[in-house]
Amino acid sequence: MNIPFDLTIFELVFIASLLFIASSIQGLLGYGFAVISSPILVQIDPVLVPALLSLLAFPLTIKIFRRERSQVIWSPMKYLLIGRLVGGPLGLLCLIYLDQRILSITVGAIVLFAGLASYFGWTLERNFRNSFNAGMFSGIFAMIAGVGGPPVAILYRDTKGKEFRPSLNAVFTFGILITLTLLLIDGRIYQDHFFLFLYMIIPTFLGISLSSKLFMKVSDKVISNGVIWFSIISGLVVISRNIF
Repeated sequence: MNIPFDLTIFELVFIASLLFIASSIQGLLGYGFAVISSPILVQIDPVLVPALLSLLAFPLTIKIFRRERSQVIWSPMKYLLIGRLVGGPLGLLCLIYLDQRILSITVGAIVLFAGLASYFGWTLERNFRNSFNAGMFSGIFAMIAGVGGPPVAILYRDTKGKEFRPSLNAVFTFGILITLTLLLIDGRIYQDHFFLFLYMIIPTFLGISLSSKLFMKVSDKVISNGVIWFSIISGLVVISRNIF
């Protein structure tokens, strides 16, 4: 059996379990997939991030976007999407010119930022400058760590659920397409990524499908707080392991 990236059977099973749990939380809360999986995957093999997460997230965001596209309010999002177009290439430059240790530290910092932003409830006024900057940093974060959500979530945190979720998924769908296109152009998506995608798409979709049953006795607030603290702790662990 030829396992992609020379992963062991144990690592393969562990990654499948990790993605199952992460996608279950994503299905319940609408976020958490990359924030949970990215800091662990980068410690197993840095080449897994962001390509594998972007490949797995793309069909999920497409599915949700198709369901909710009629609810998307496009006019306030134009500067956000322009920023995402700018941020993608900037993130790719980071991948090209930063060494692997610095990239791993950056992944930890991005995940830590996501946890702190949620913990403190950071918000931004939605104007053209903040929208552009949120889109740009979302593109950079997505290209480096596969975690493009936090800057956009900060921008939309004070909106109602009917605008928040459809808007975020529209940005994610558009943004992941940019990320995958740039990774393909630069040759950073390998044949093994596609093989691993085929292995992992099943546990990922199972997690999404079974999310409500898996966590039926646990409140959304408890899980959300768990994701926040996981982000903070795992971000600090990744940073410290690559500094010391």
